[in-house]
Amino acid sequence: MTALPVGEALTRIEAELTSFWSSPDEQAGAPMTKVRSSTMSFVAVAASSDVEQARATTDALADTHPGRAFMLTSDGRLAPWEVSYDVRAACRLDGGTPICFDWIEMTFGAMACERAGSVVAALALPEVPVVVEIGRGAPRALLPSLLPRADRLIVDSAHTSASRIVEMLHDGAVPVGDRQFVRTYQWRELVARFFDDALAALGAIHEVTVGRTPGGATEPAALLLGWLGSRLGWGFEARDRARDRQGEPVRVTLRDDPREGLPPGQITGVWIEASLEGQPLSLACVRDLENPKQVAWTRRGARVTSHEHALGHRDEAWVLVKALDATEGDRVLWDALVLAAQWSER
Repeated sequence: MTALPVGEALTRIEAELTSFWSSPDEQAGAPMTKVRSSTMSFVAVAASSDVEQARATTDALADTHPGRAFMLTSDGRLAPWEVSYDVRAACRLDGGTPICFDWIEMTFGAMACERAGSVVAALALPEVPVVVEIGRGAPRALLPSLLPRADRLIVDSAHTSASRIVEMLHDGAVPVGDRQFVRTYQWRELVARFFDDALAALGAIHEVTVGRTPGGATEPAALLLGWLGSRLGWGFEARDRARDRQGEPVRVTLRDDPREGLPPGQITGVWIEASLEGQPLSLACVRDLENPKQVAWTRRGARVTSHEHALGHRDEAWVLVKALDATEGDRVLWDALVLAAQWSER
């Protein structure tokens, strides 16, 4: 990678991009004009140790969301005012037409970090949105200048706490997608199903227990409790208690539940105690001890039902695409993050 002062690096990058796009593509045997396929400018911000993973992410994303991809990190070994960069581009034939897209990798020195936002703004495709993903351990010095440039932000609350996400966005003005919110969709769906024919019980919950494997980078129960509480109008007085809309107490319990074959920070079960029509209602959705990819879903008391459900698995490429595209849940996610942050700070 070439290291230069920011202004010189920007000029060189623009020149390399112009050279690529102005030259014909000859992979079909004859010179052909290149066609750009653009859905967004995607900016992956990663720790220097995760550069290879971020590169793989942007490469895979080109298959479904082509455009211009940036991979940004920082390195204290660079001169403070310098940025090192590399430009790549590729074309594929689609119906005989070369469809092309490009990647720009940049590593910023300490002082140059504050110019990351203006550099991205200068290079981003003007006709499509700018999407910024904050990876695990992303250099904080890059974020203040980048976040105001984002049309959408992608986070992962499995490694970035809800409190930190809310702190970064503070007013929720930038739409946000969360990989962890996508991964845990089935848990929310299965909890919601408890009440399909028992809506009155939603206002009569008096205890919630969440089991999880210990050792996660963040508290996995936070997002689930934030979602449940924000949907039902709860306020958390402490980590172990809330008040519902009527001011009635709700007890909250976390359960360490180590499971062989499950990594740290995975939800293992949700137990809810409520009442319906004057009768107790006990609800549980719990991973099978022998097969952690399957859950037992049960209701006892006022409603009696029992099912087994498989927990599907999706790779991270699919998870990212859903976090990018499933914008209809943005308001629900933001409300869940805000309440999860409040719960975490109790």
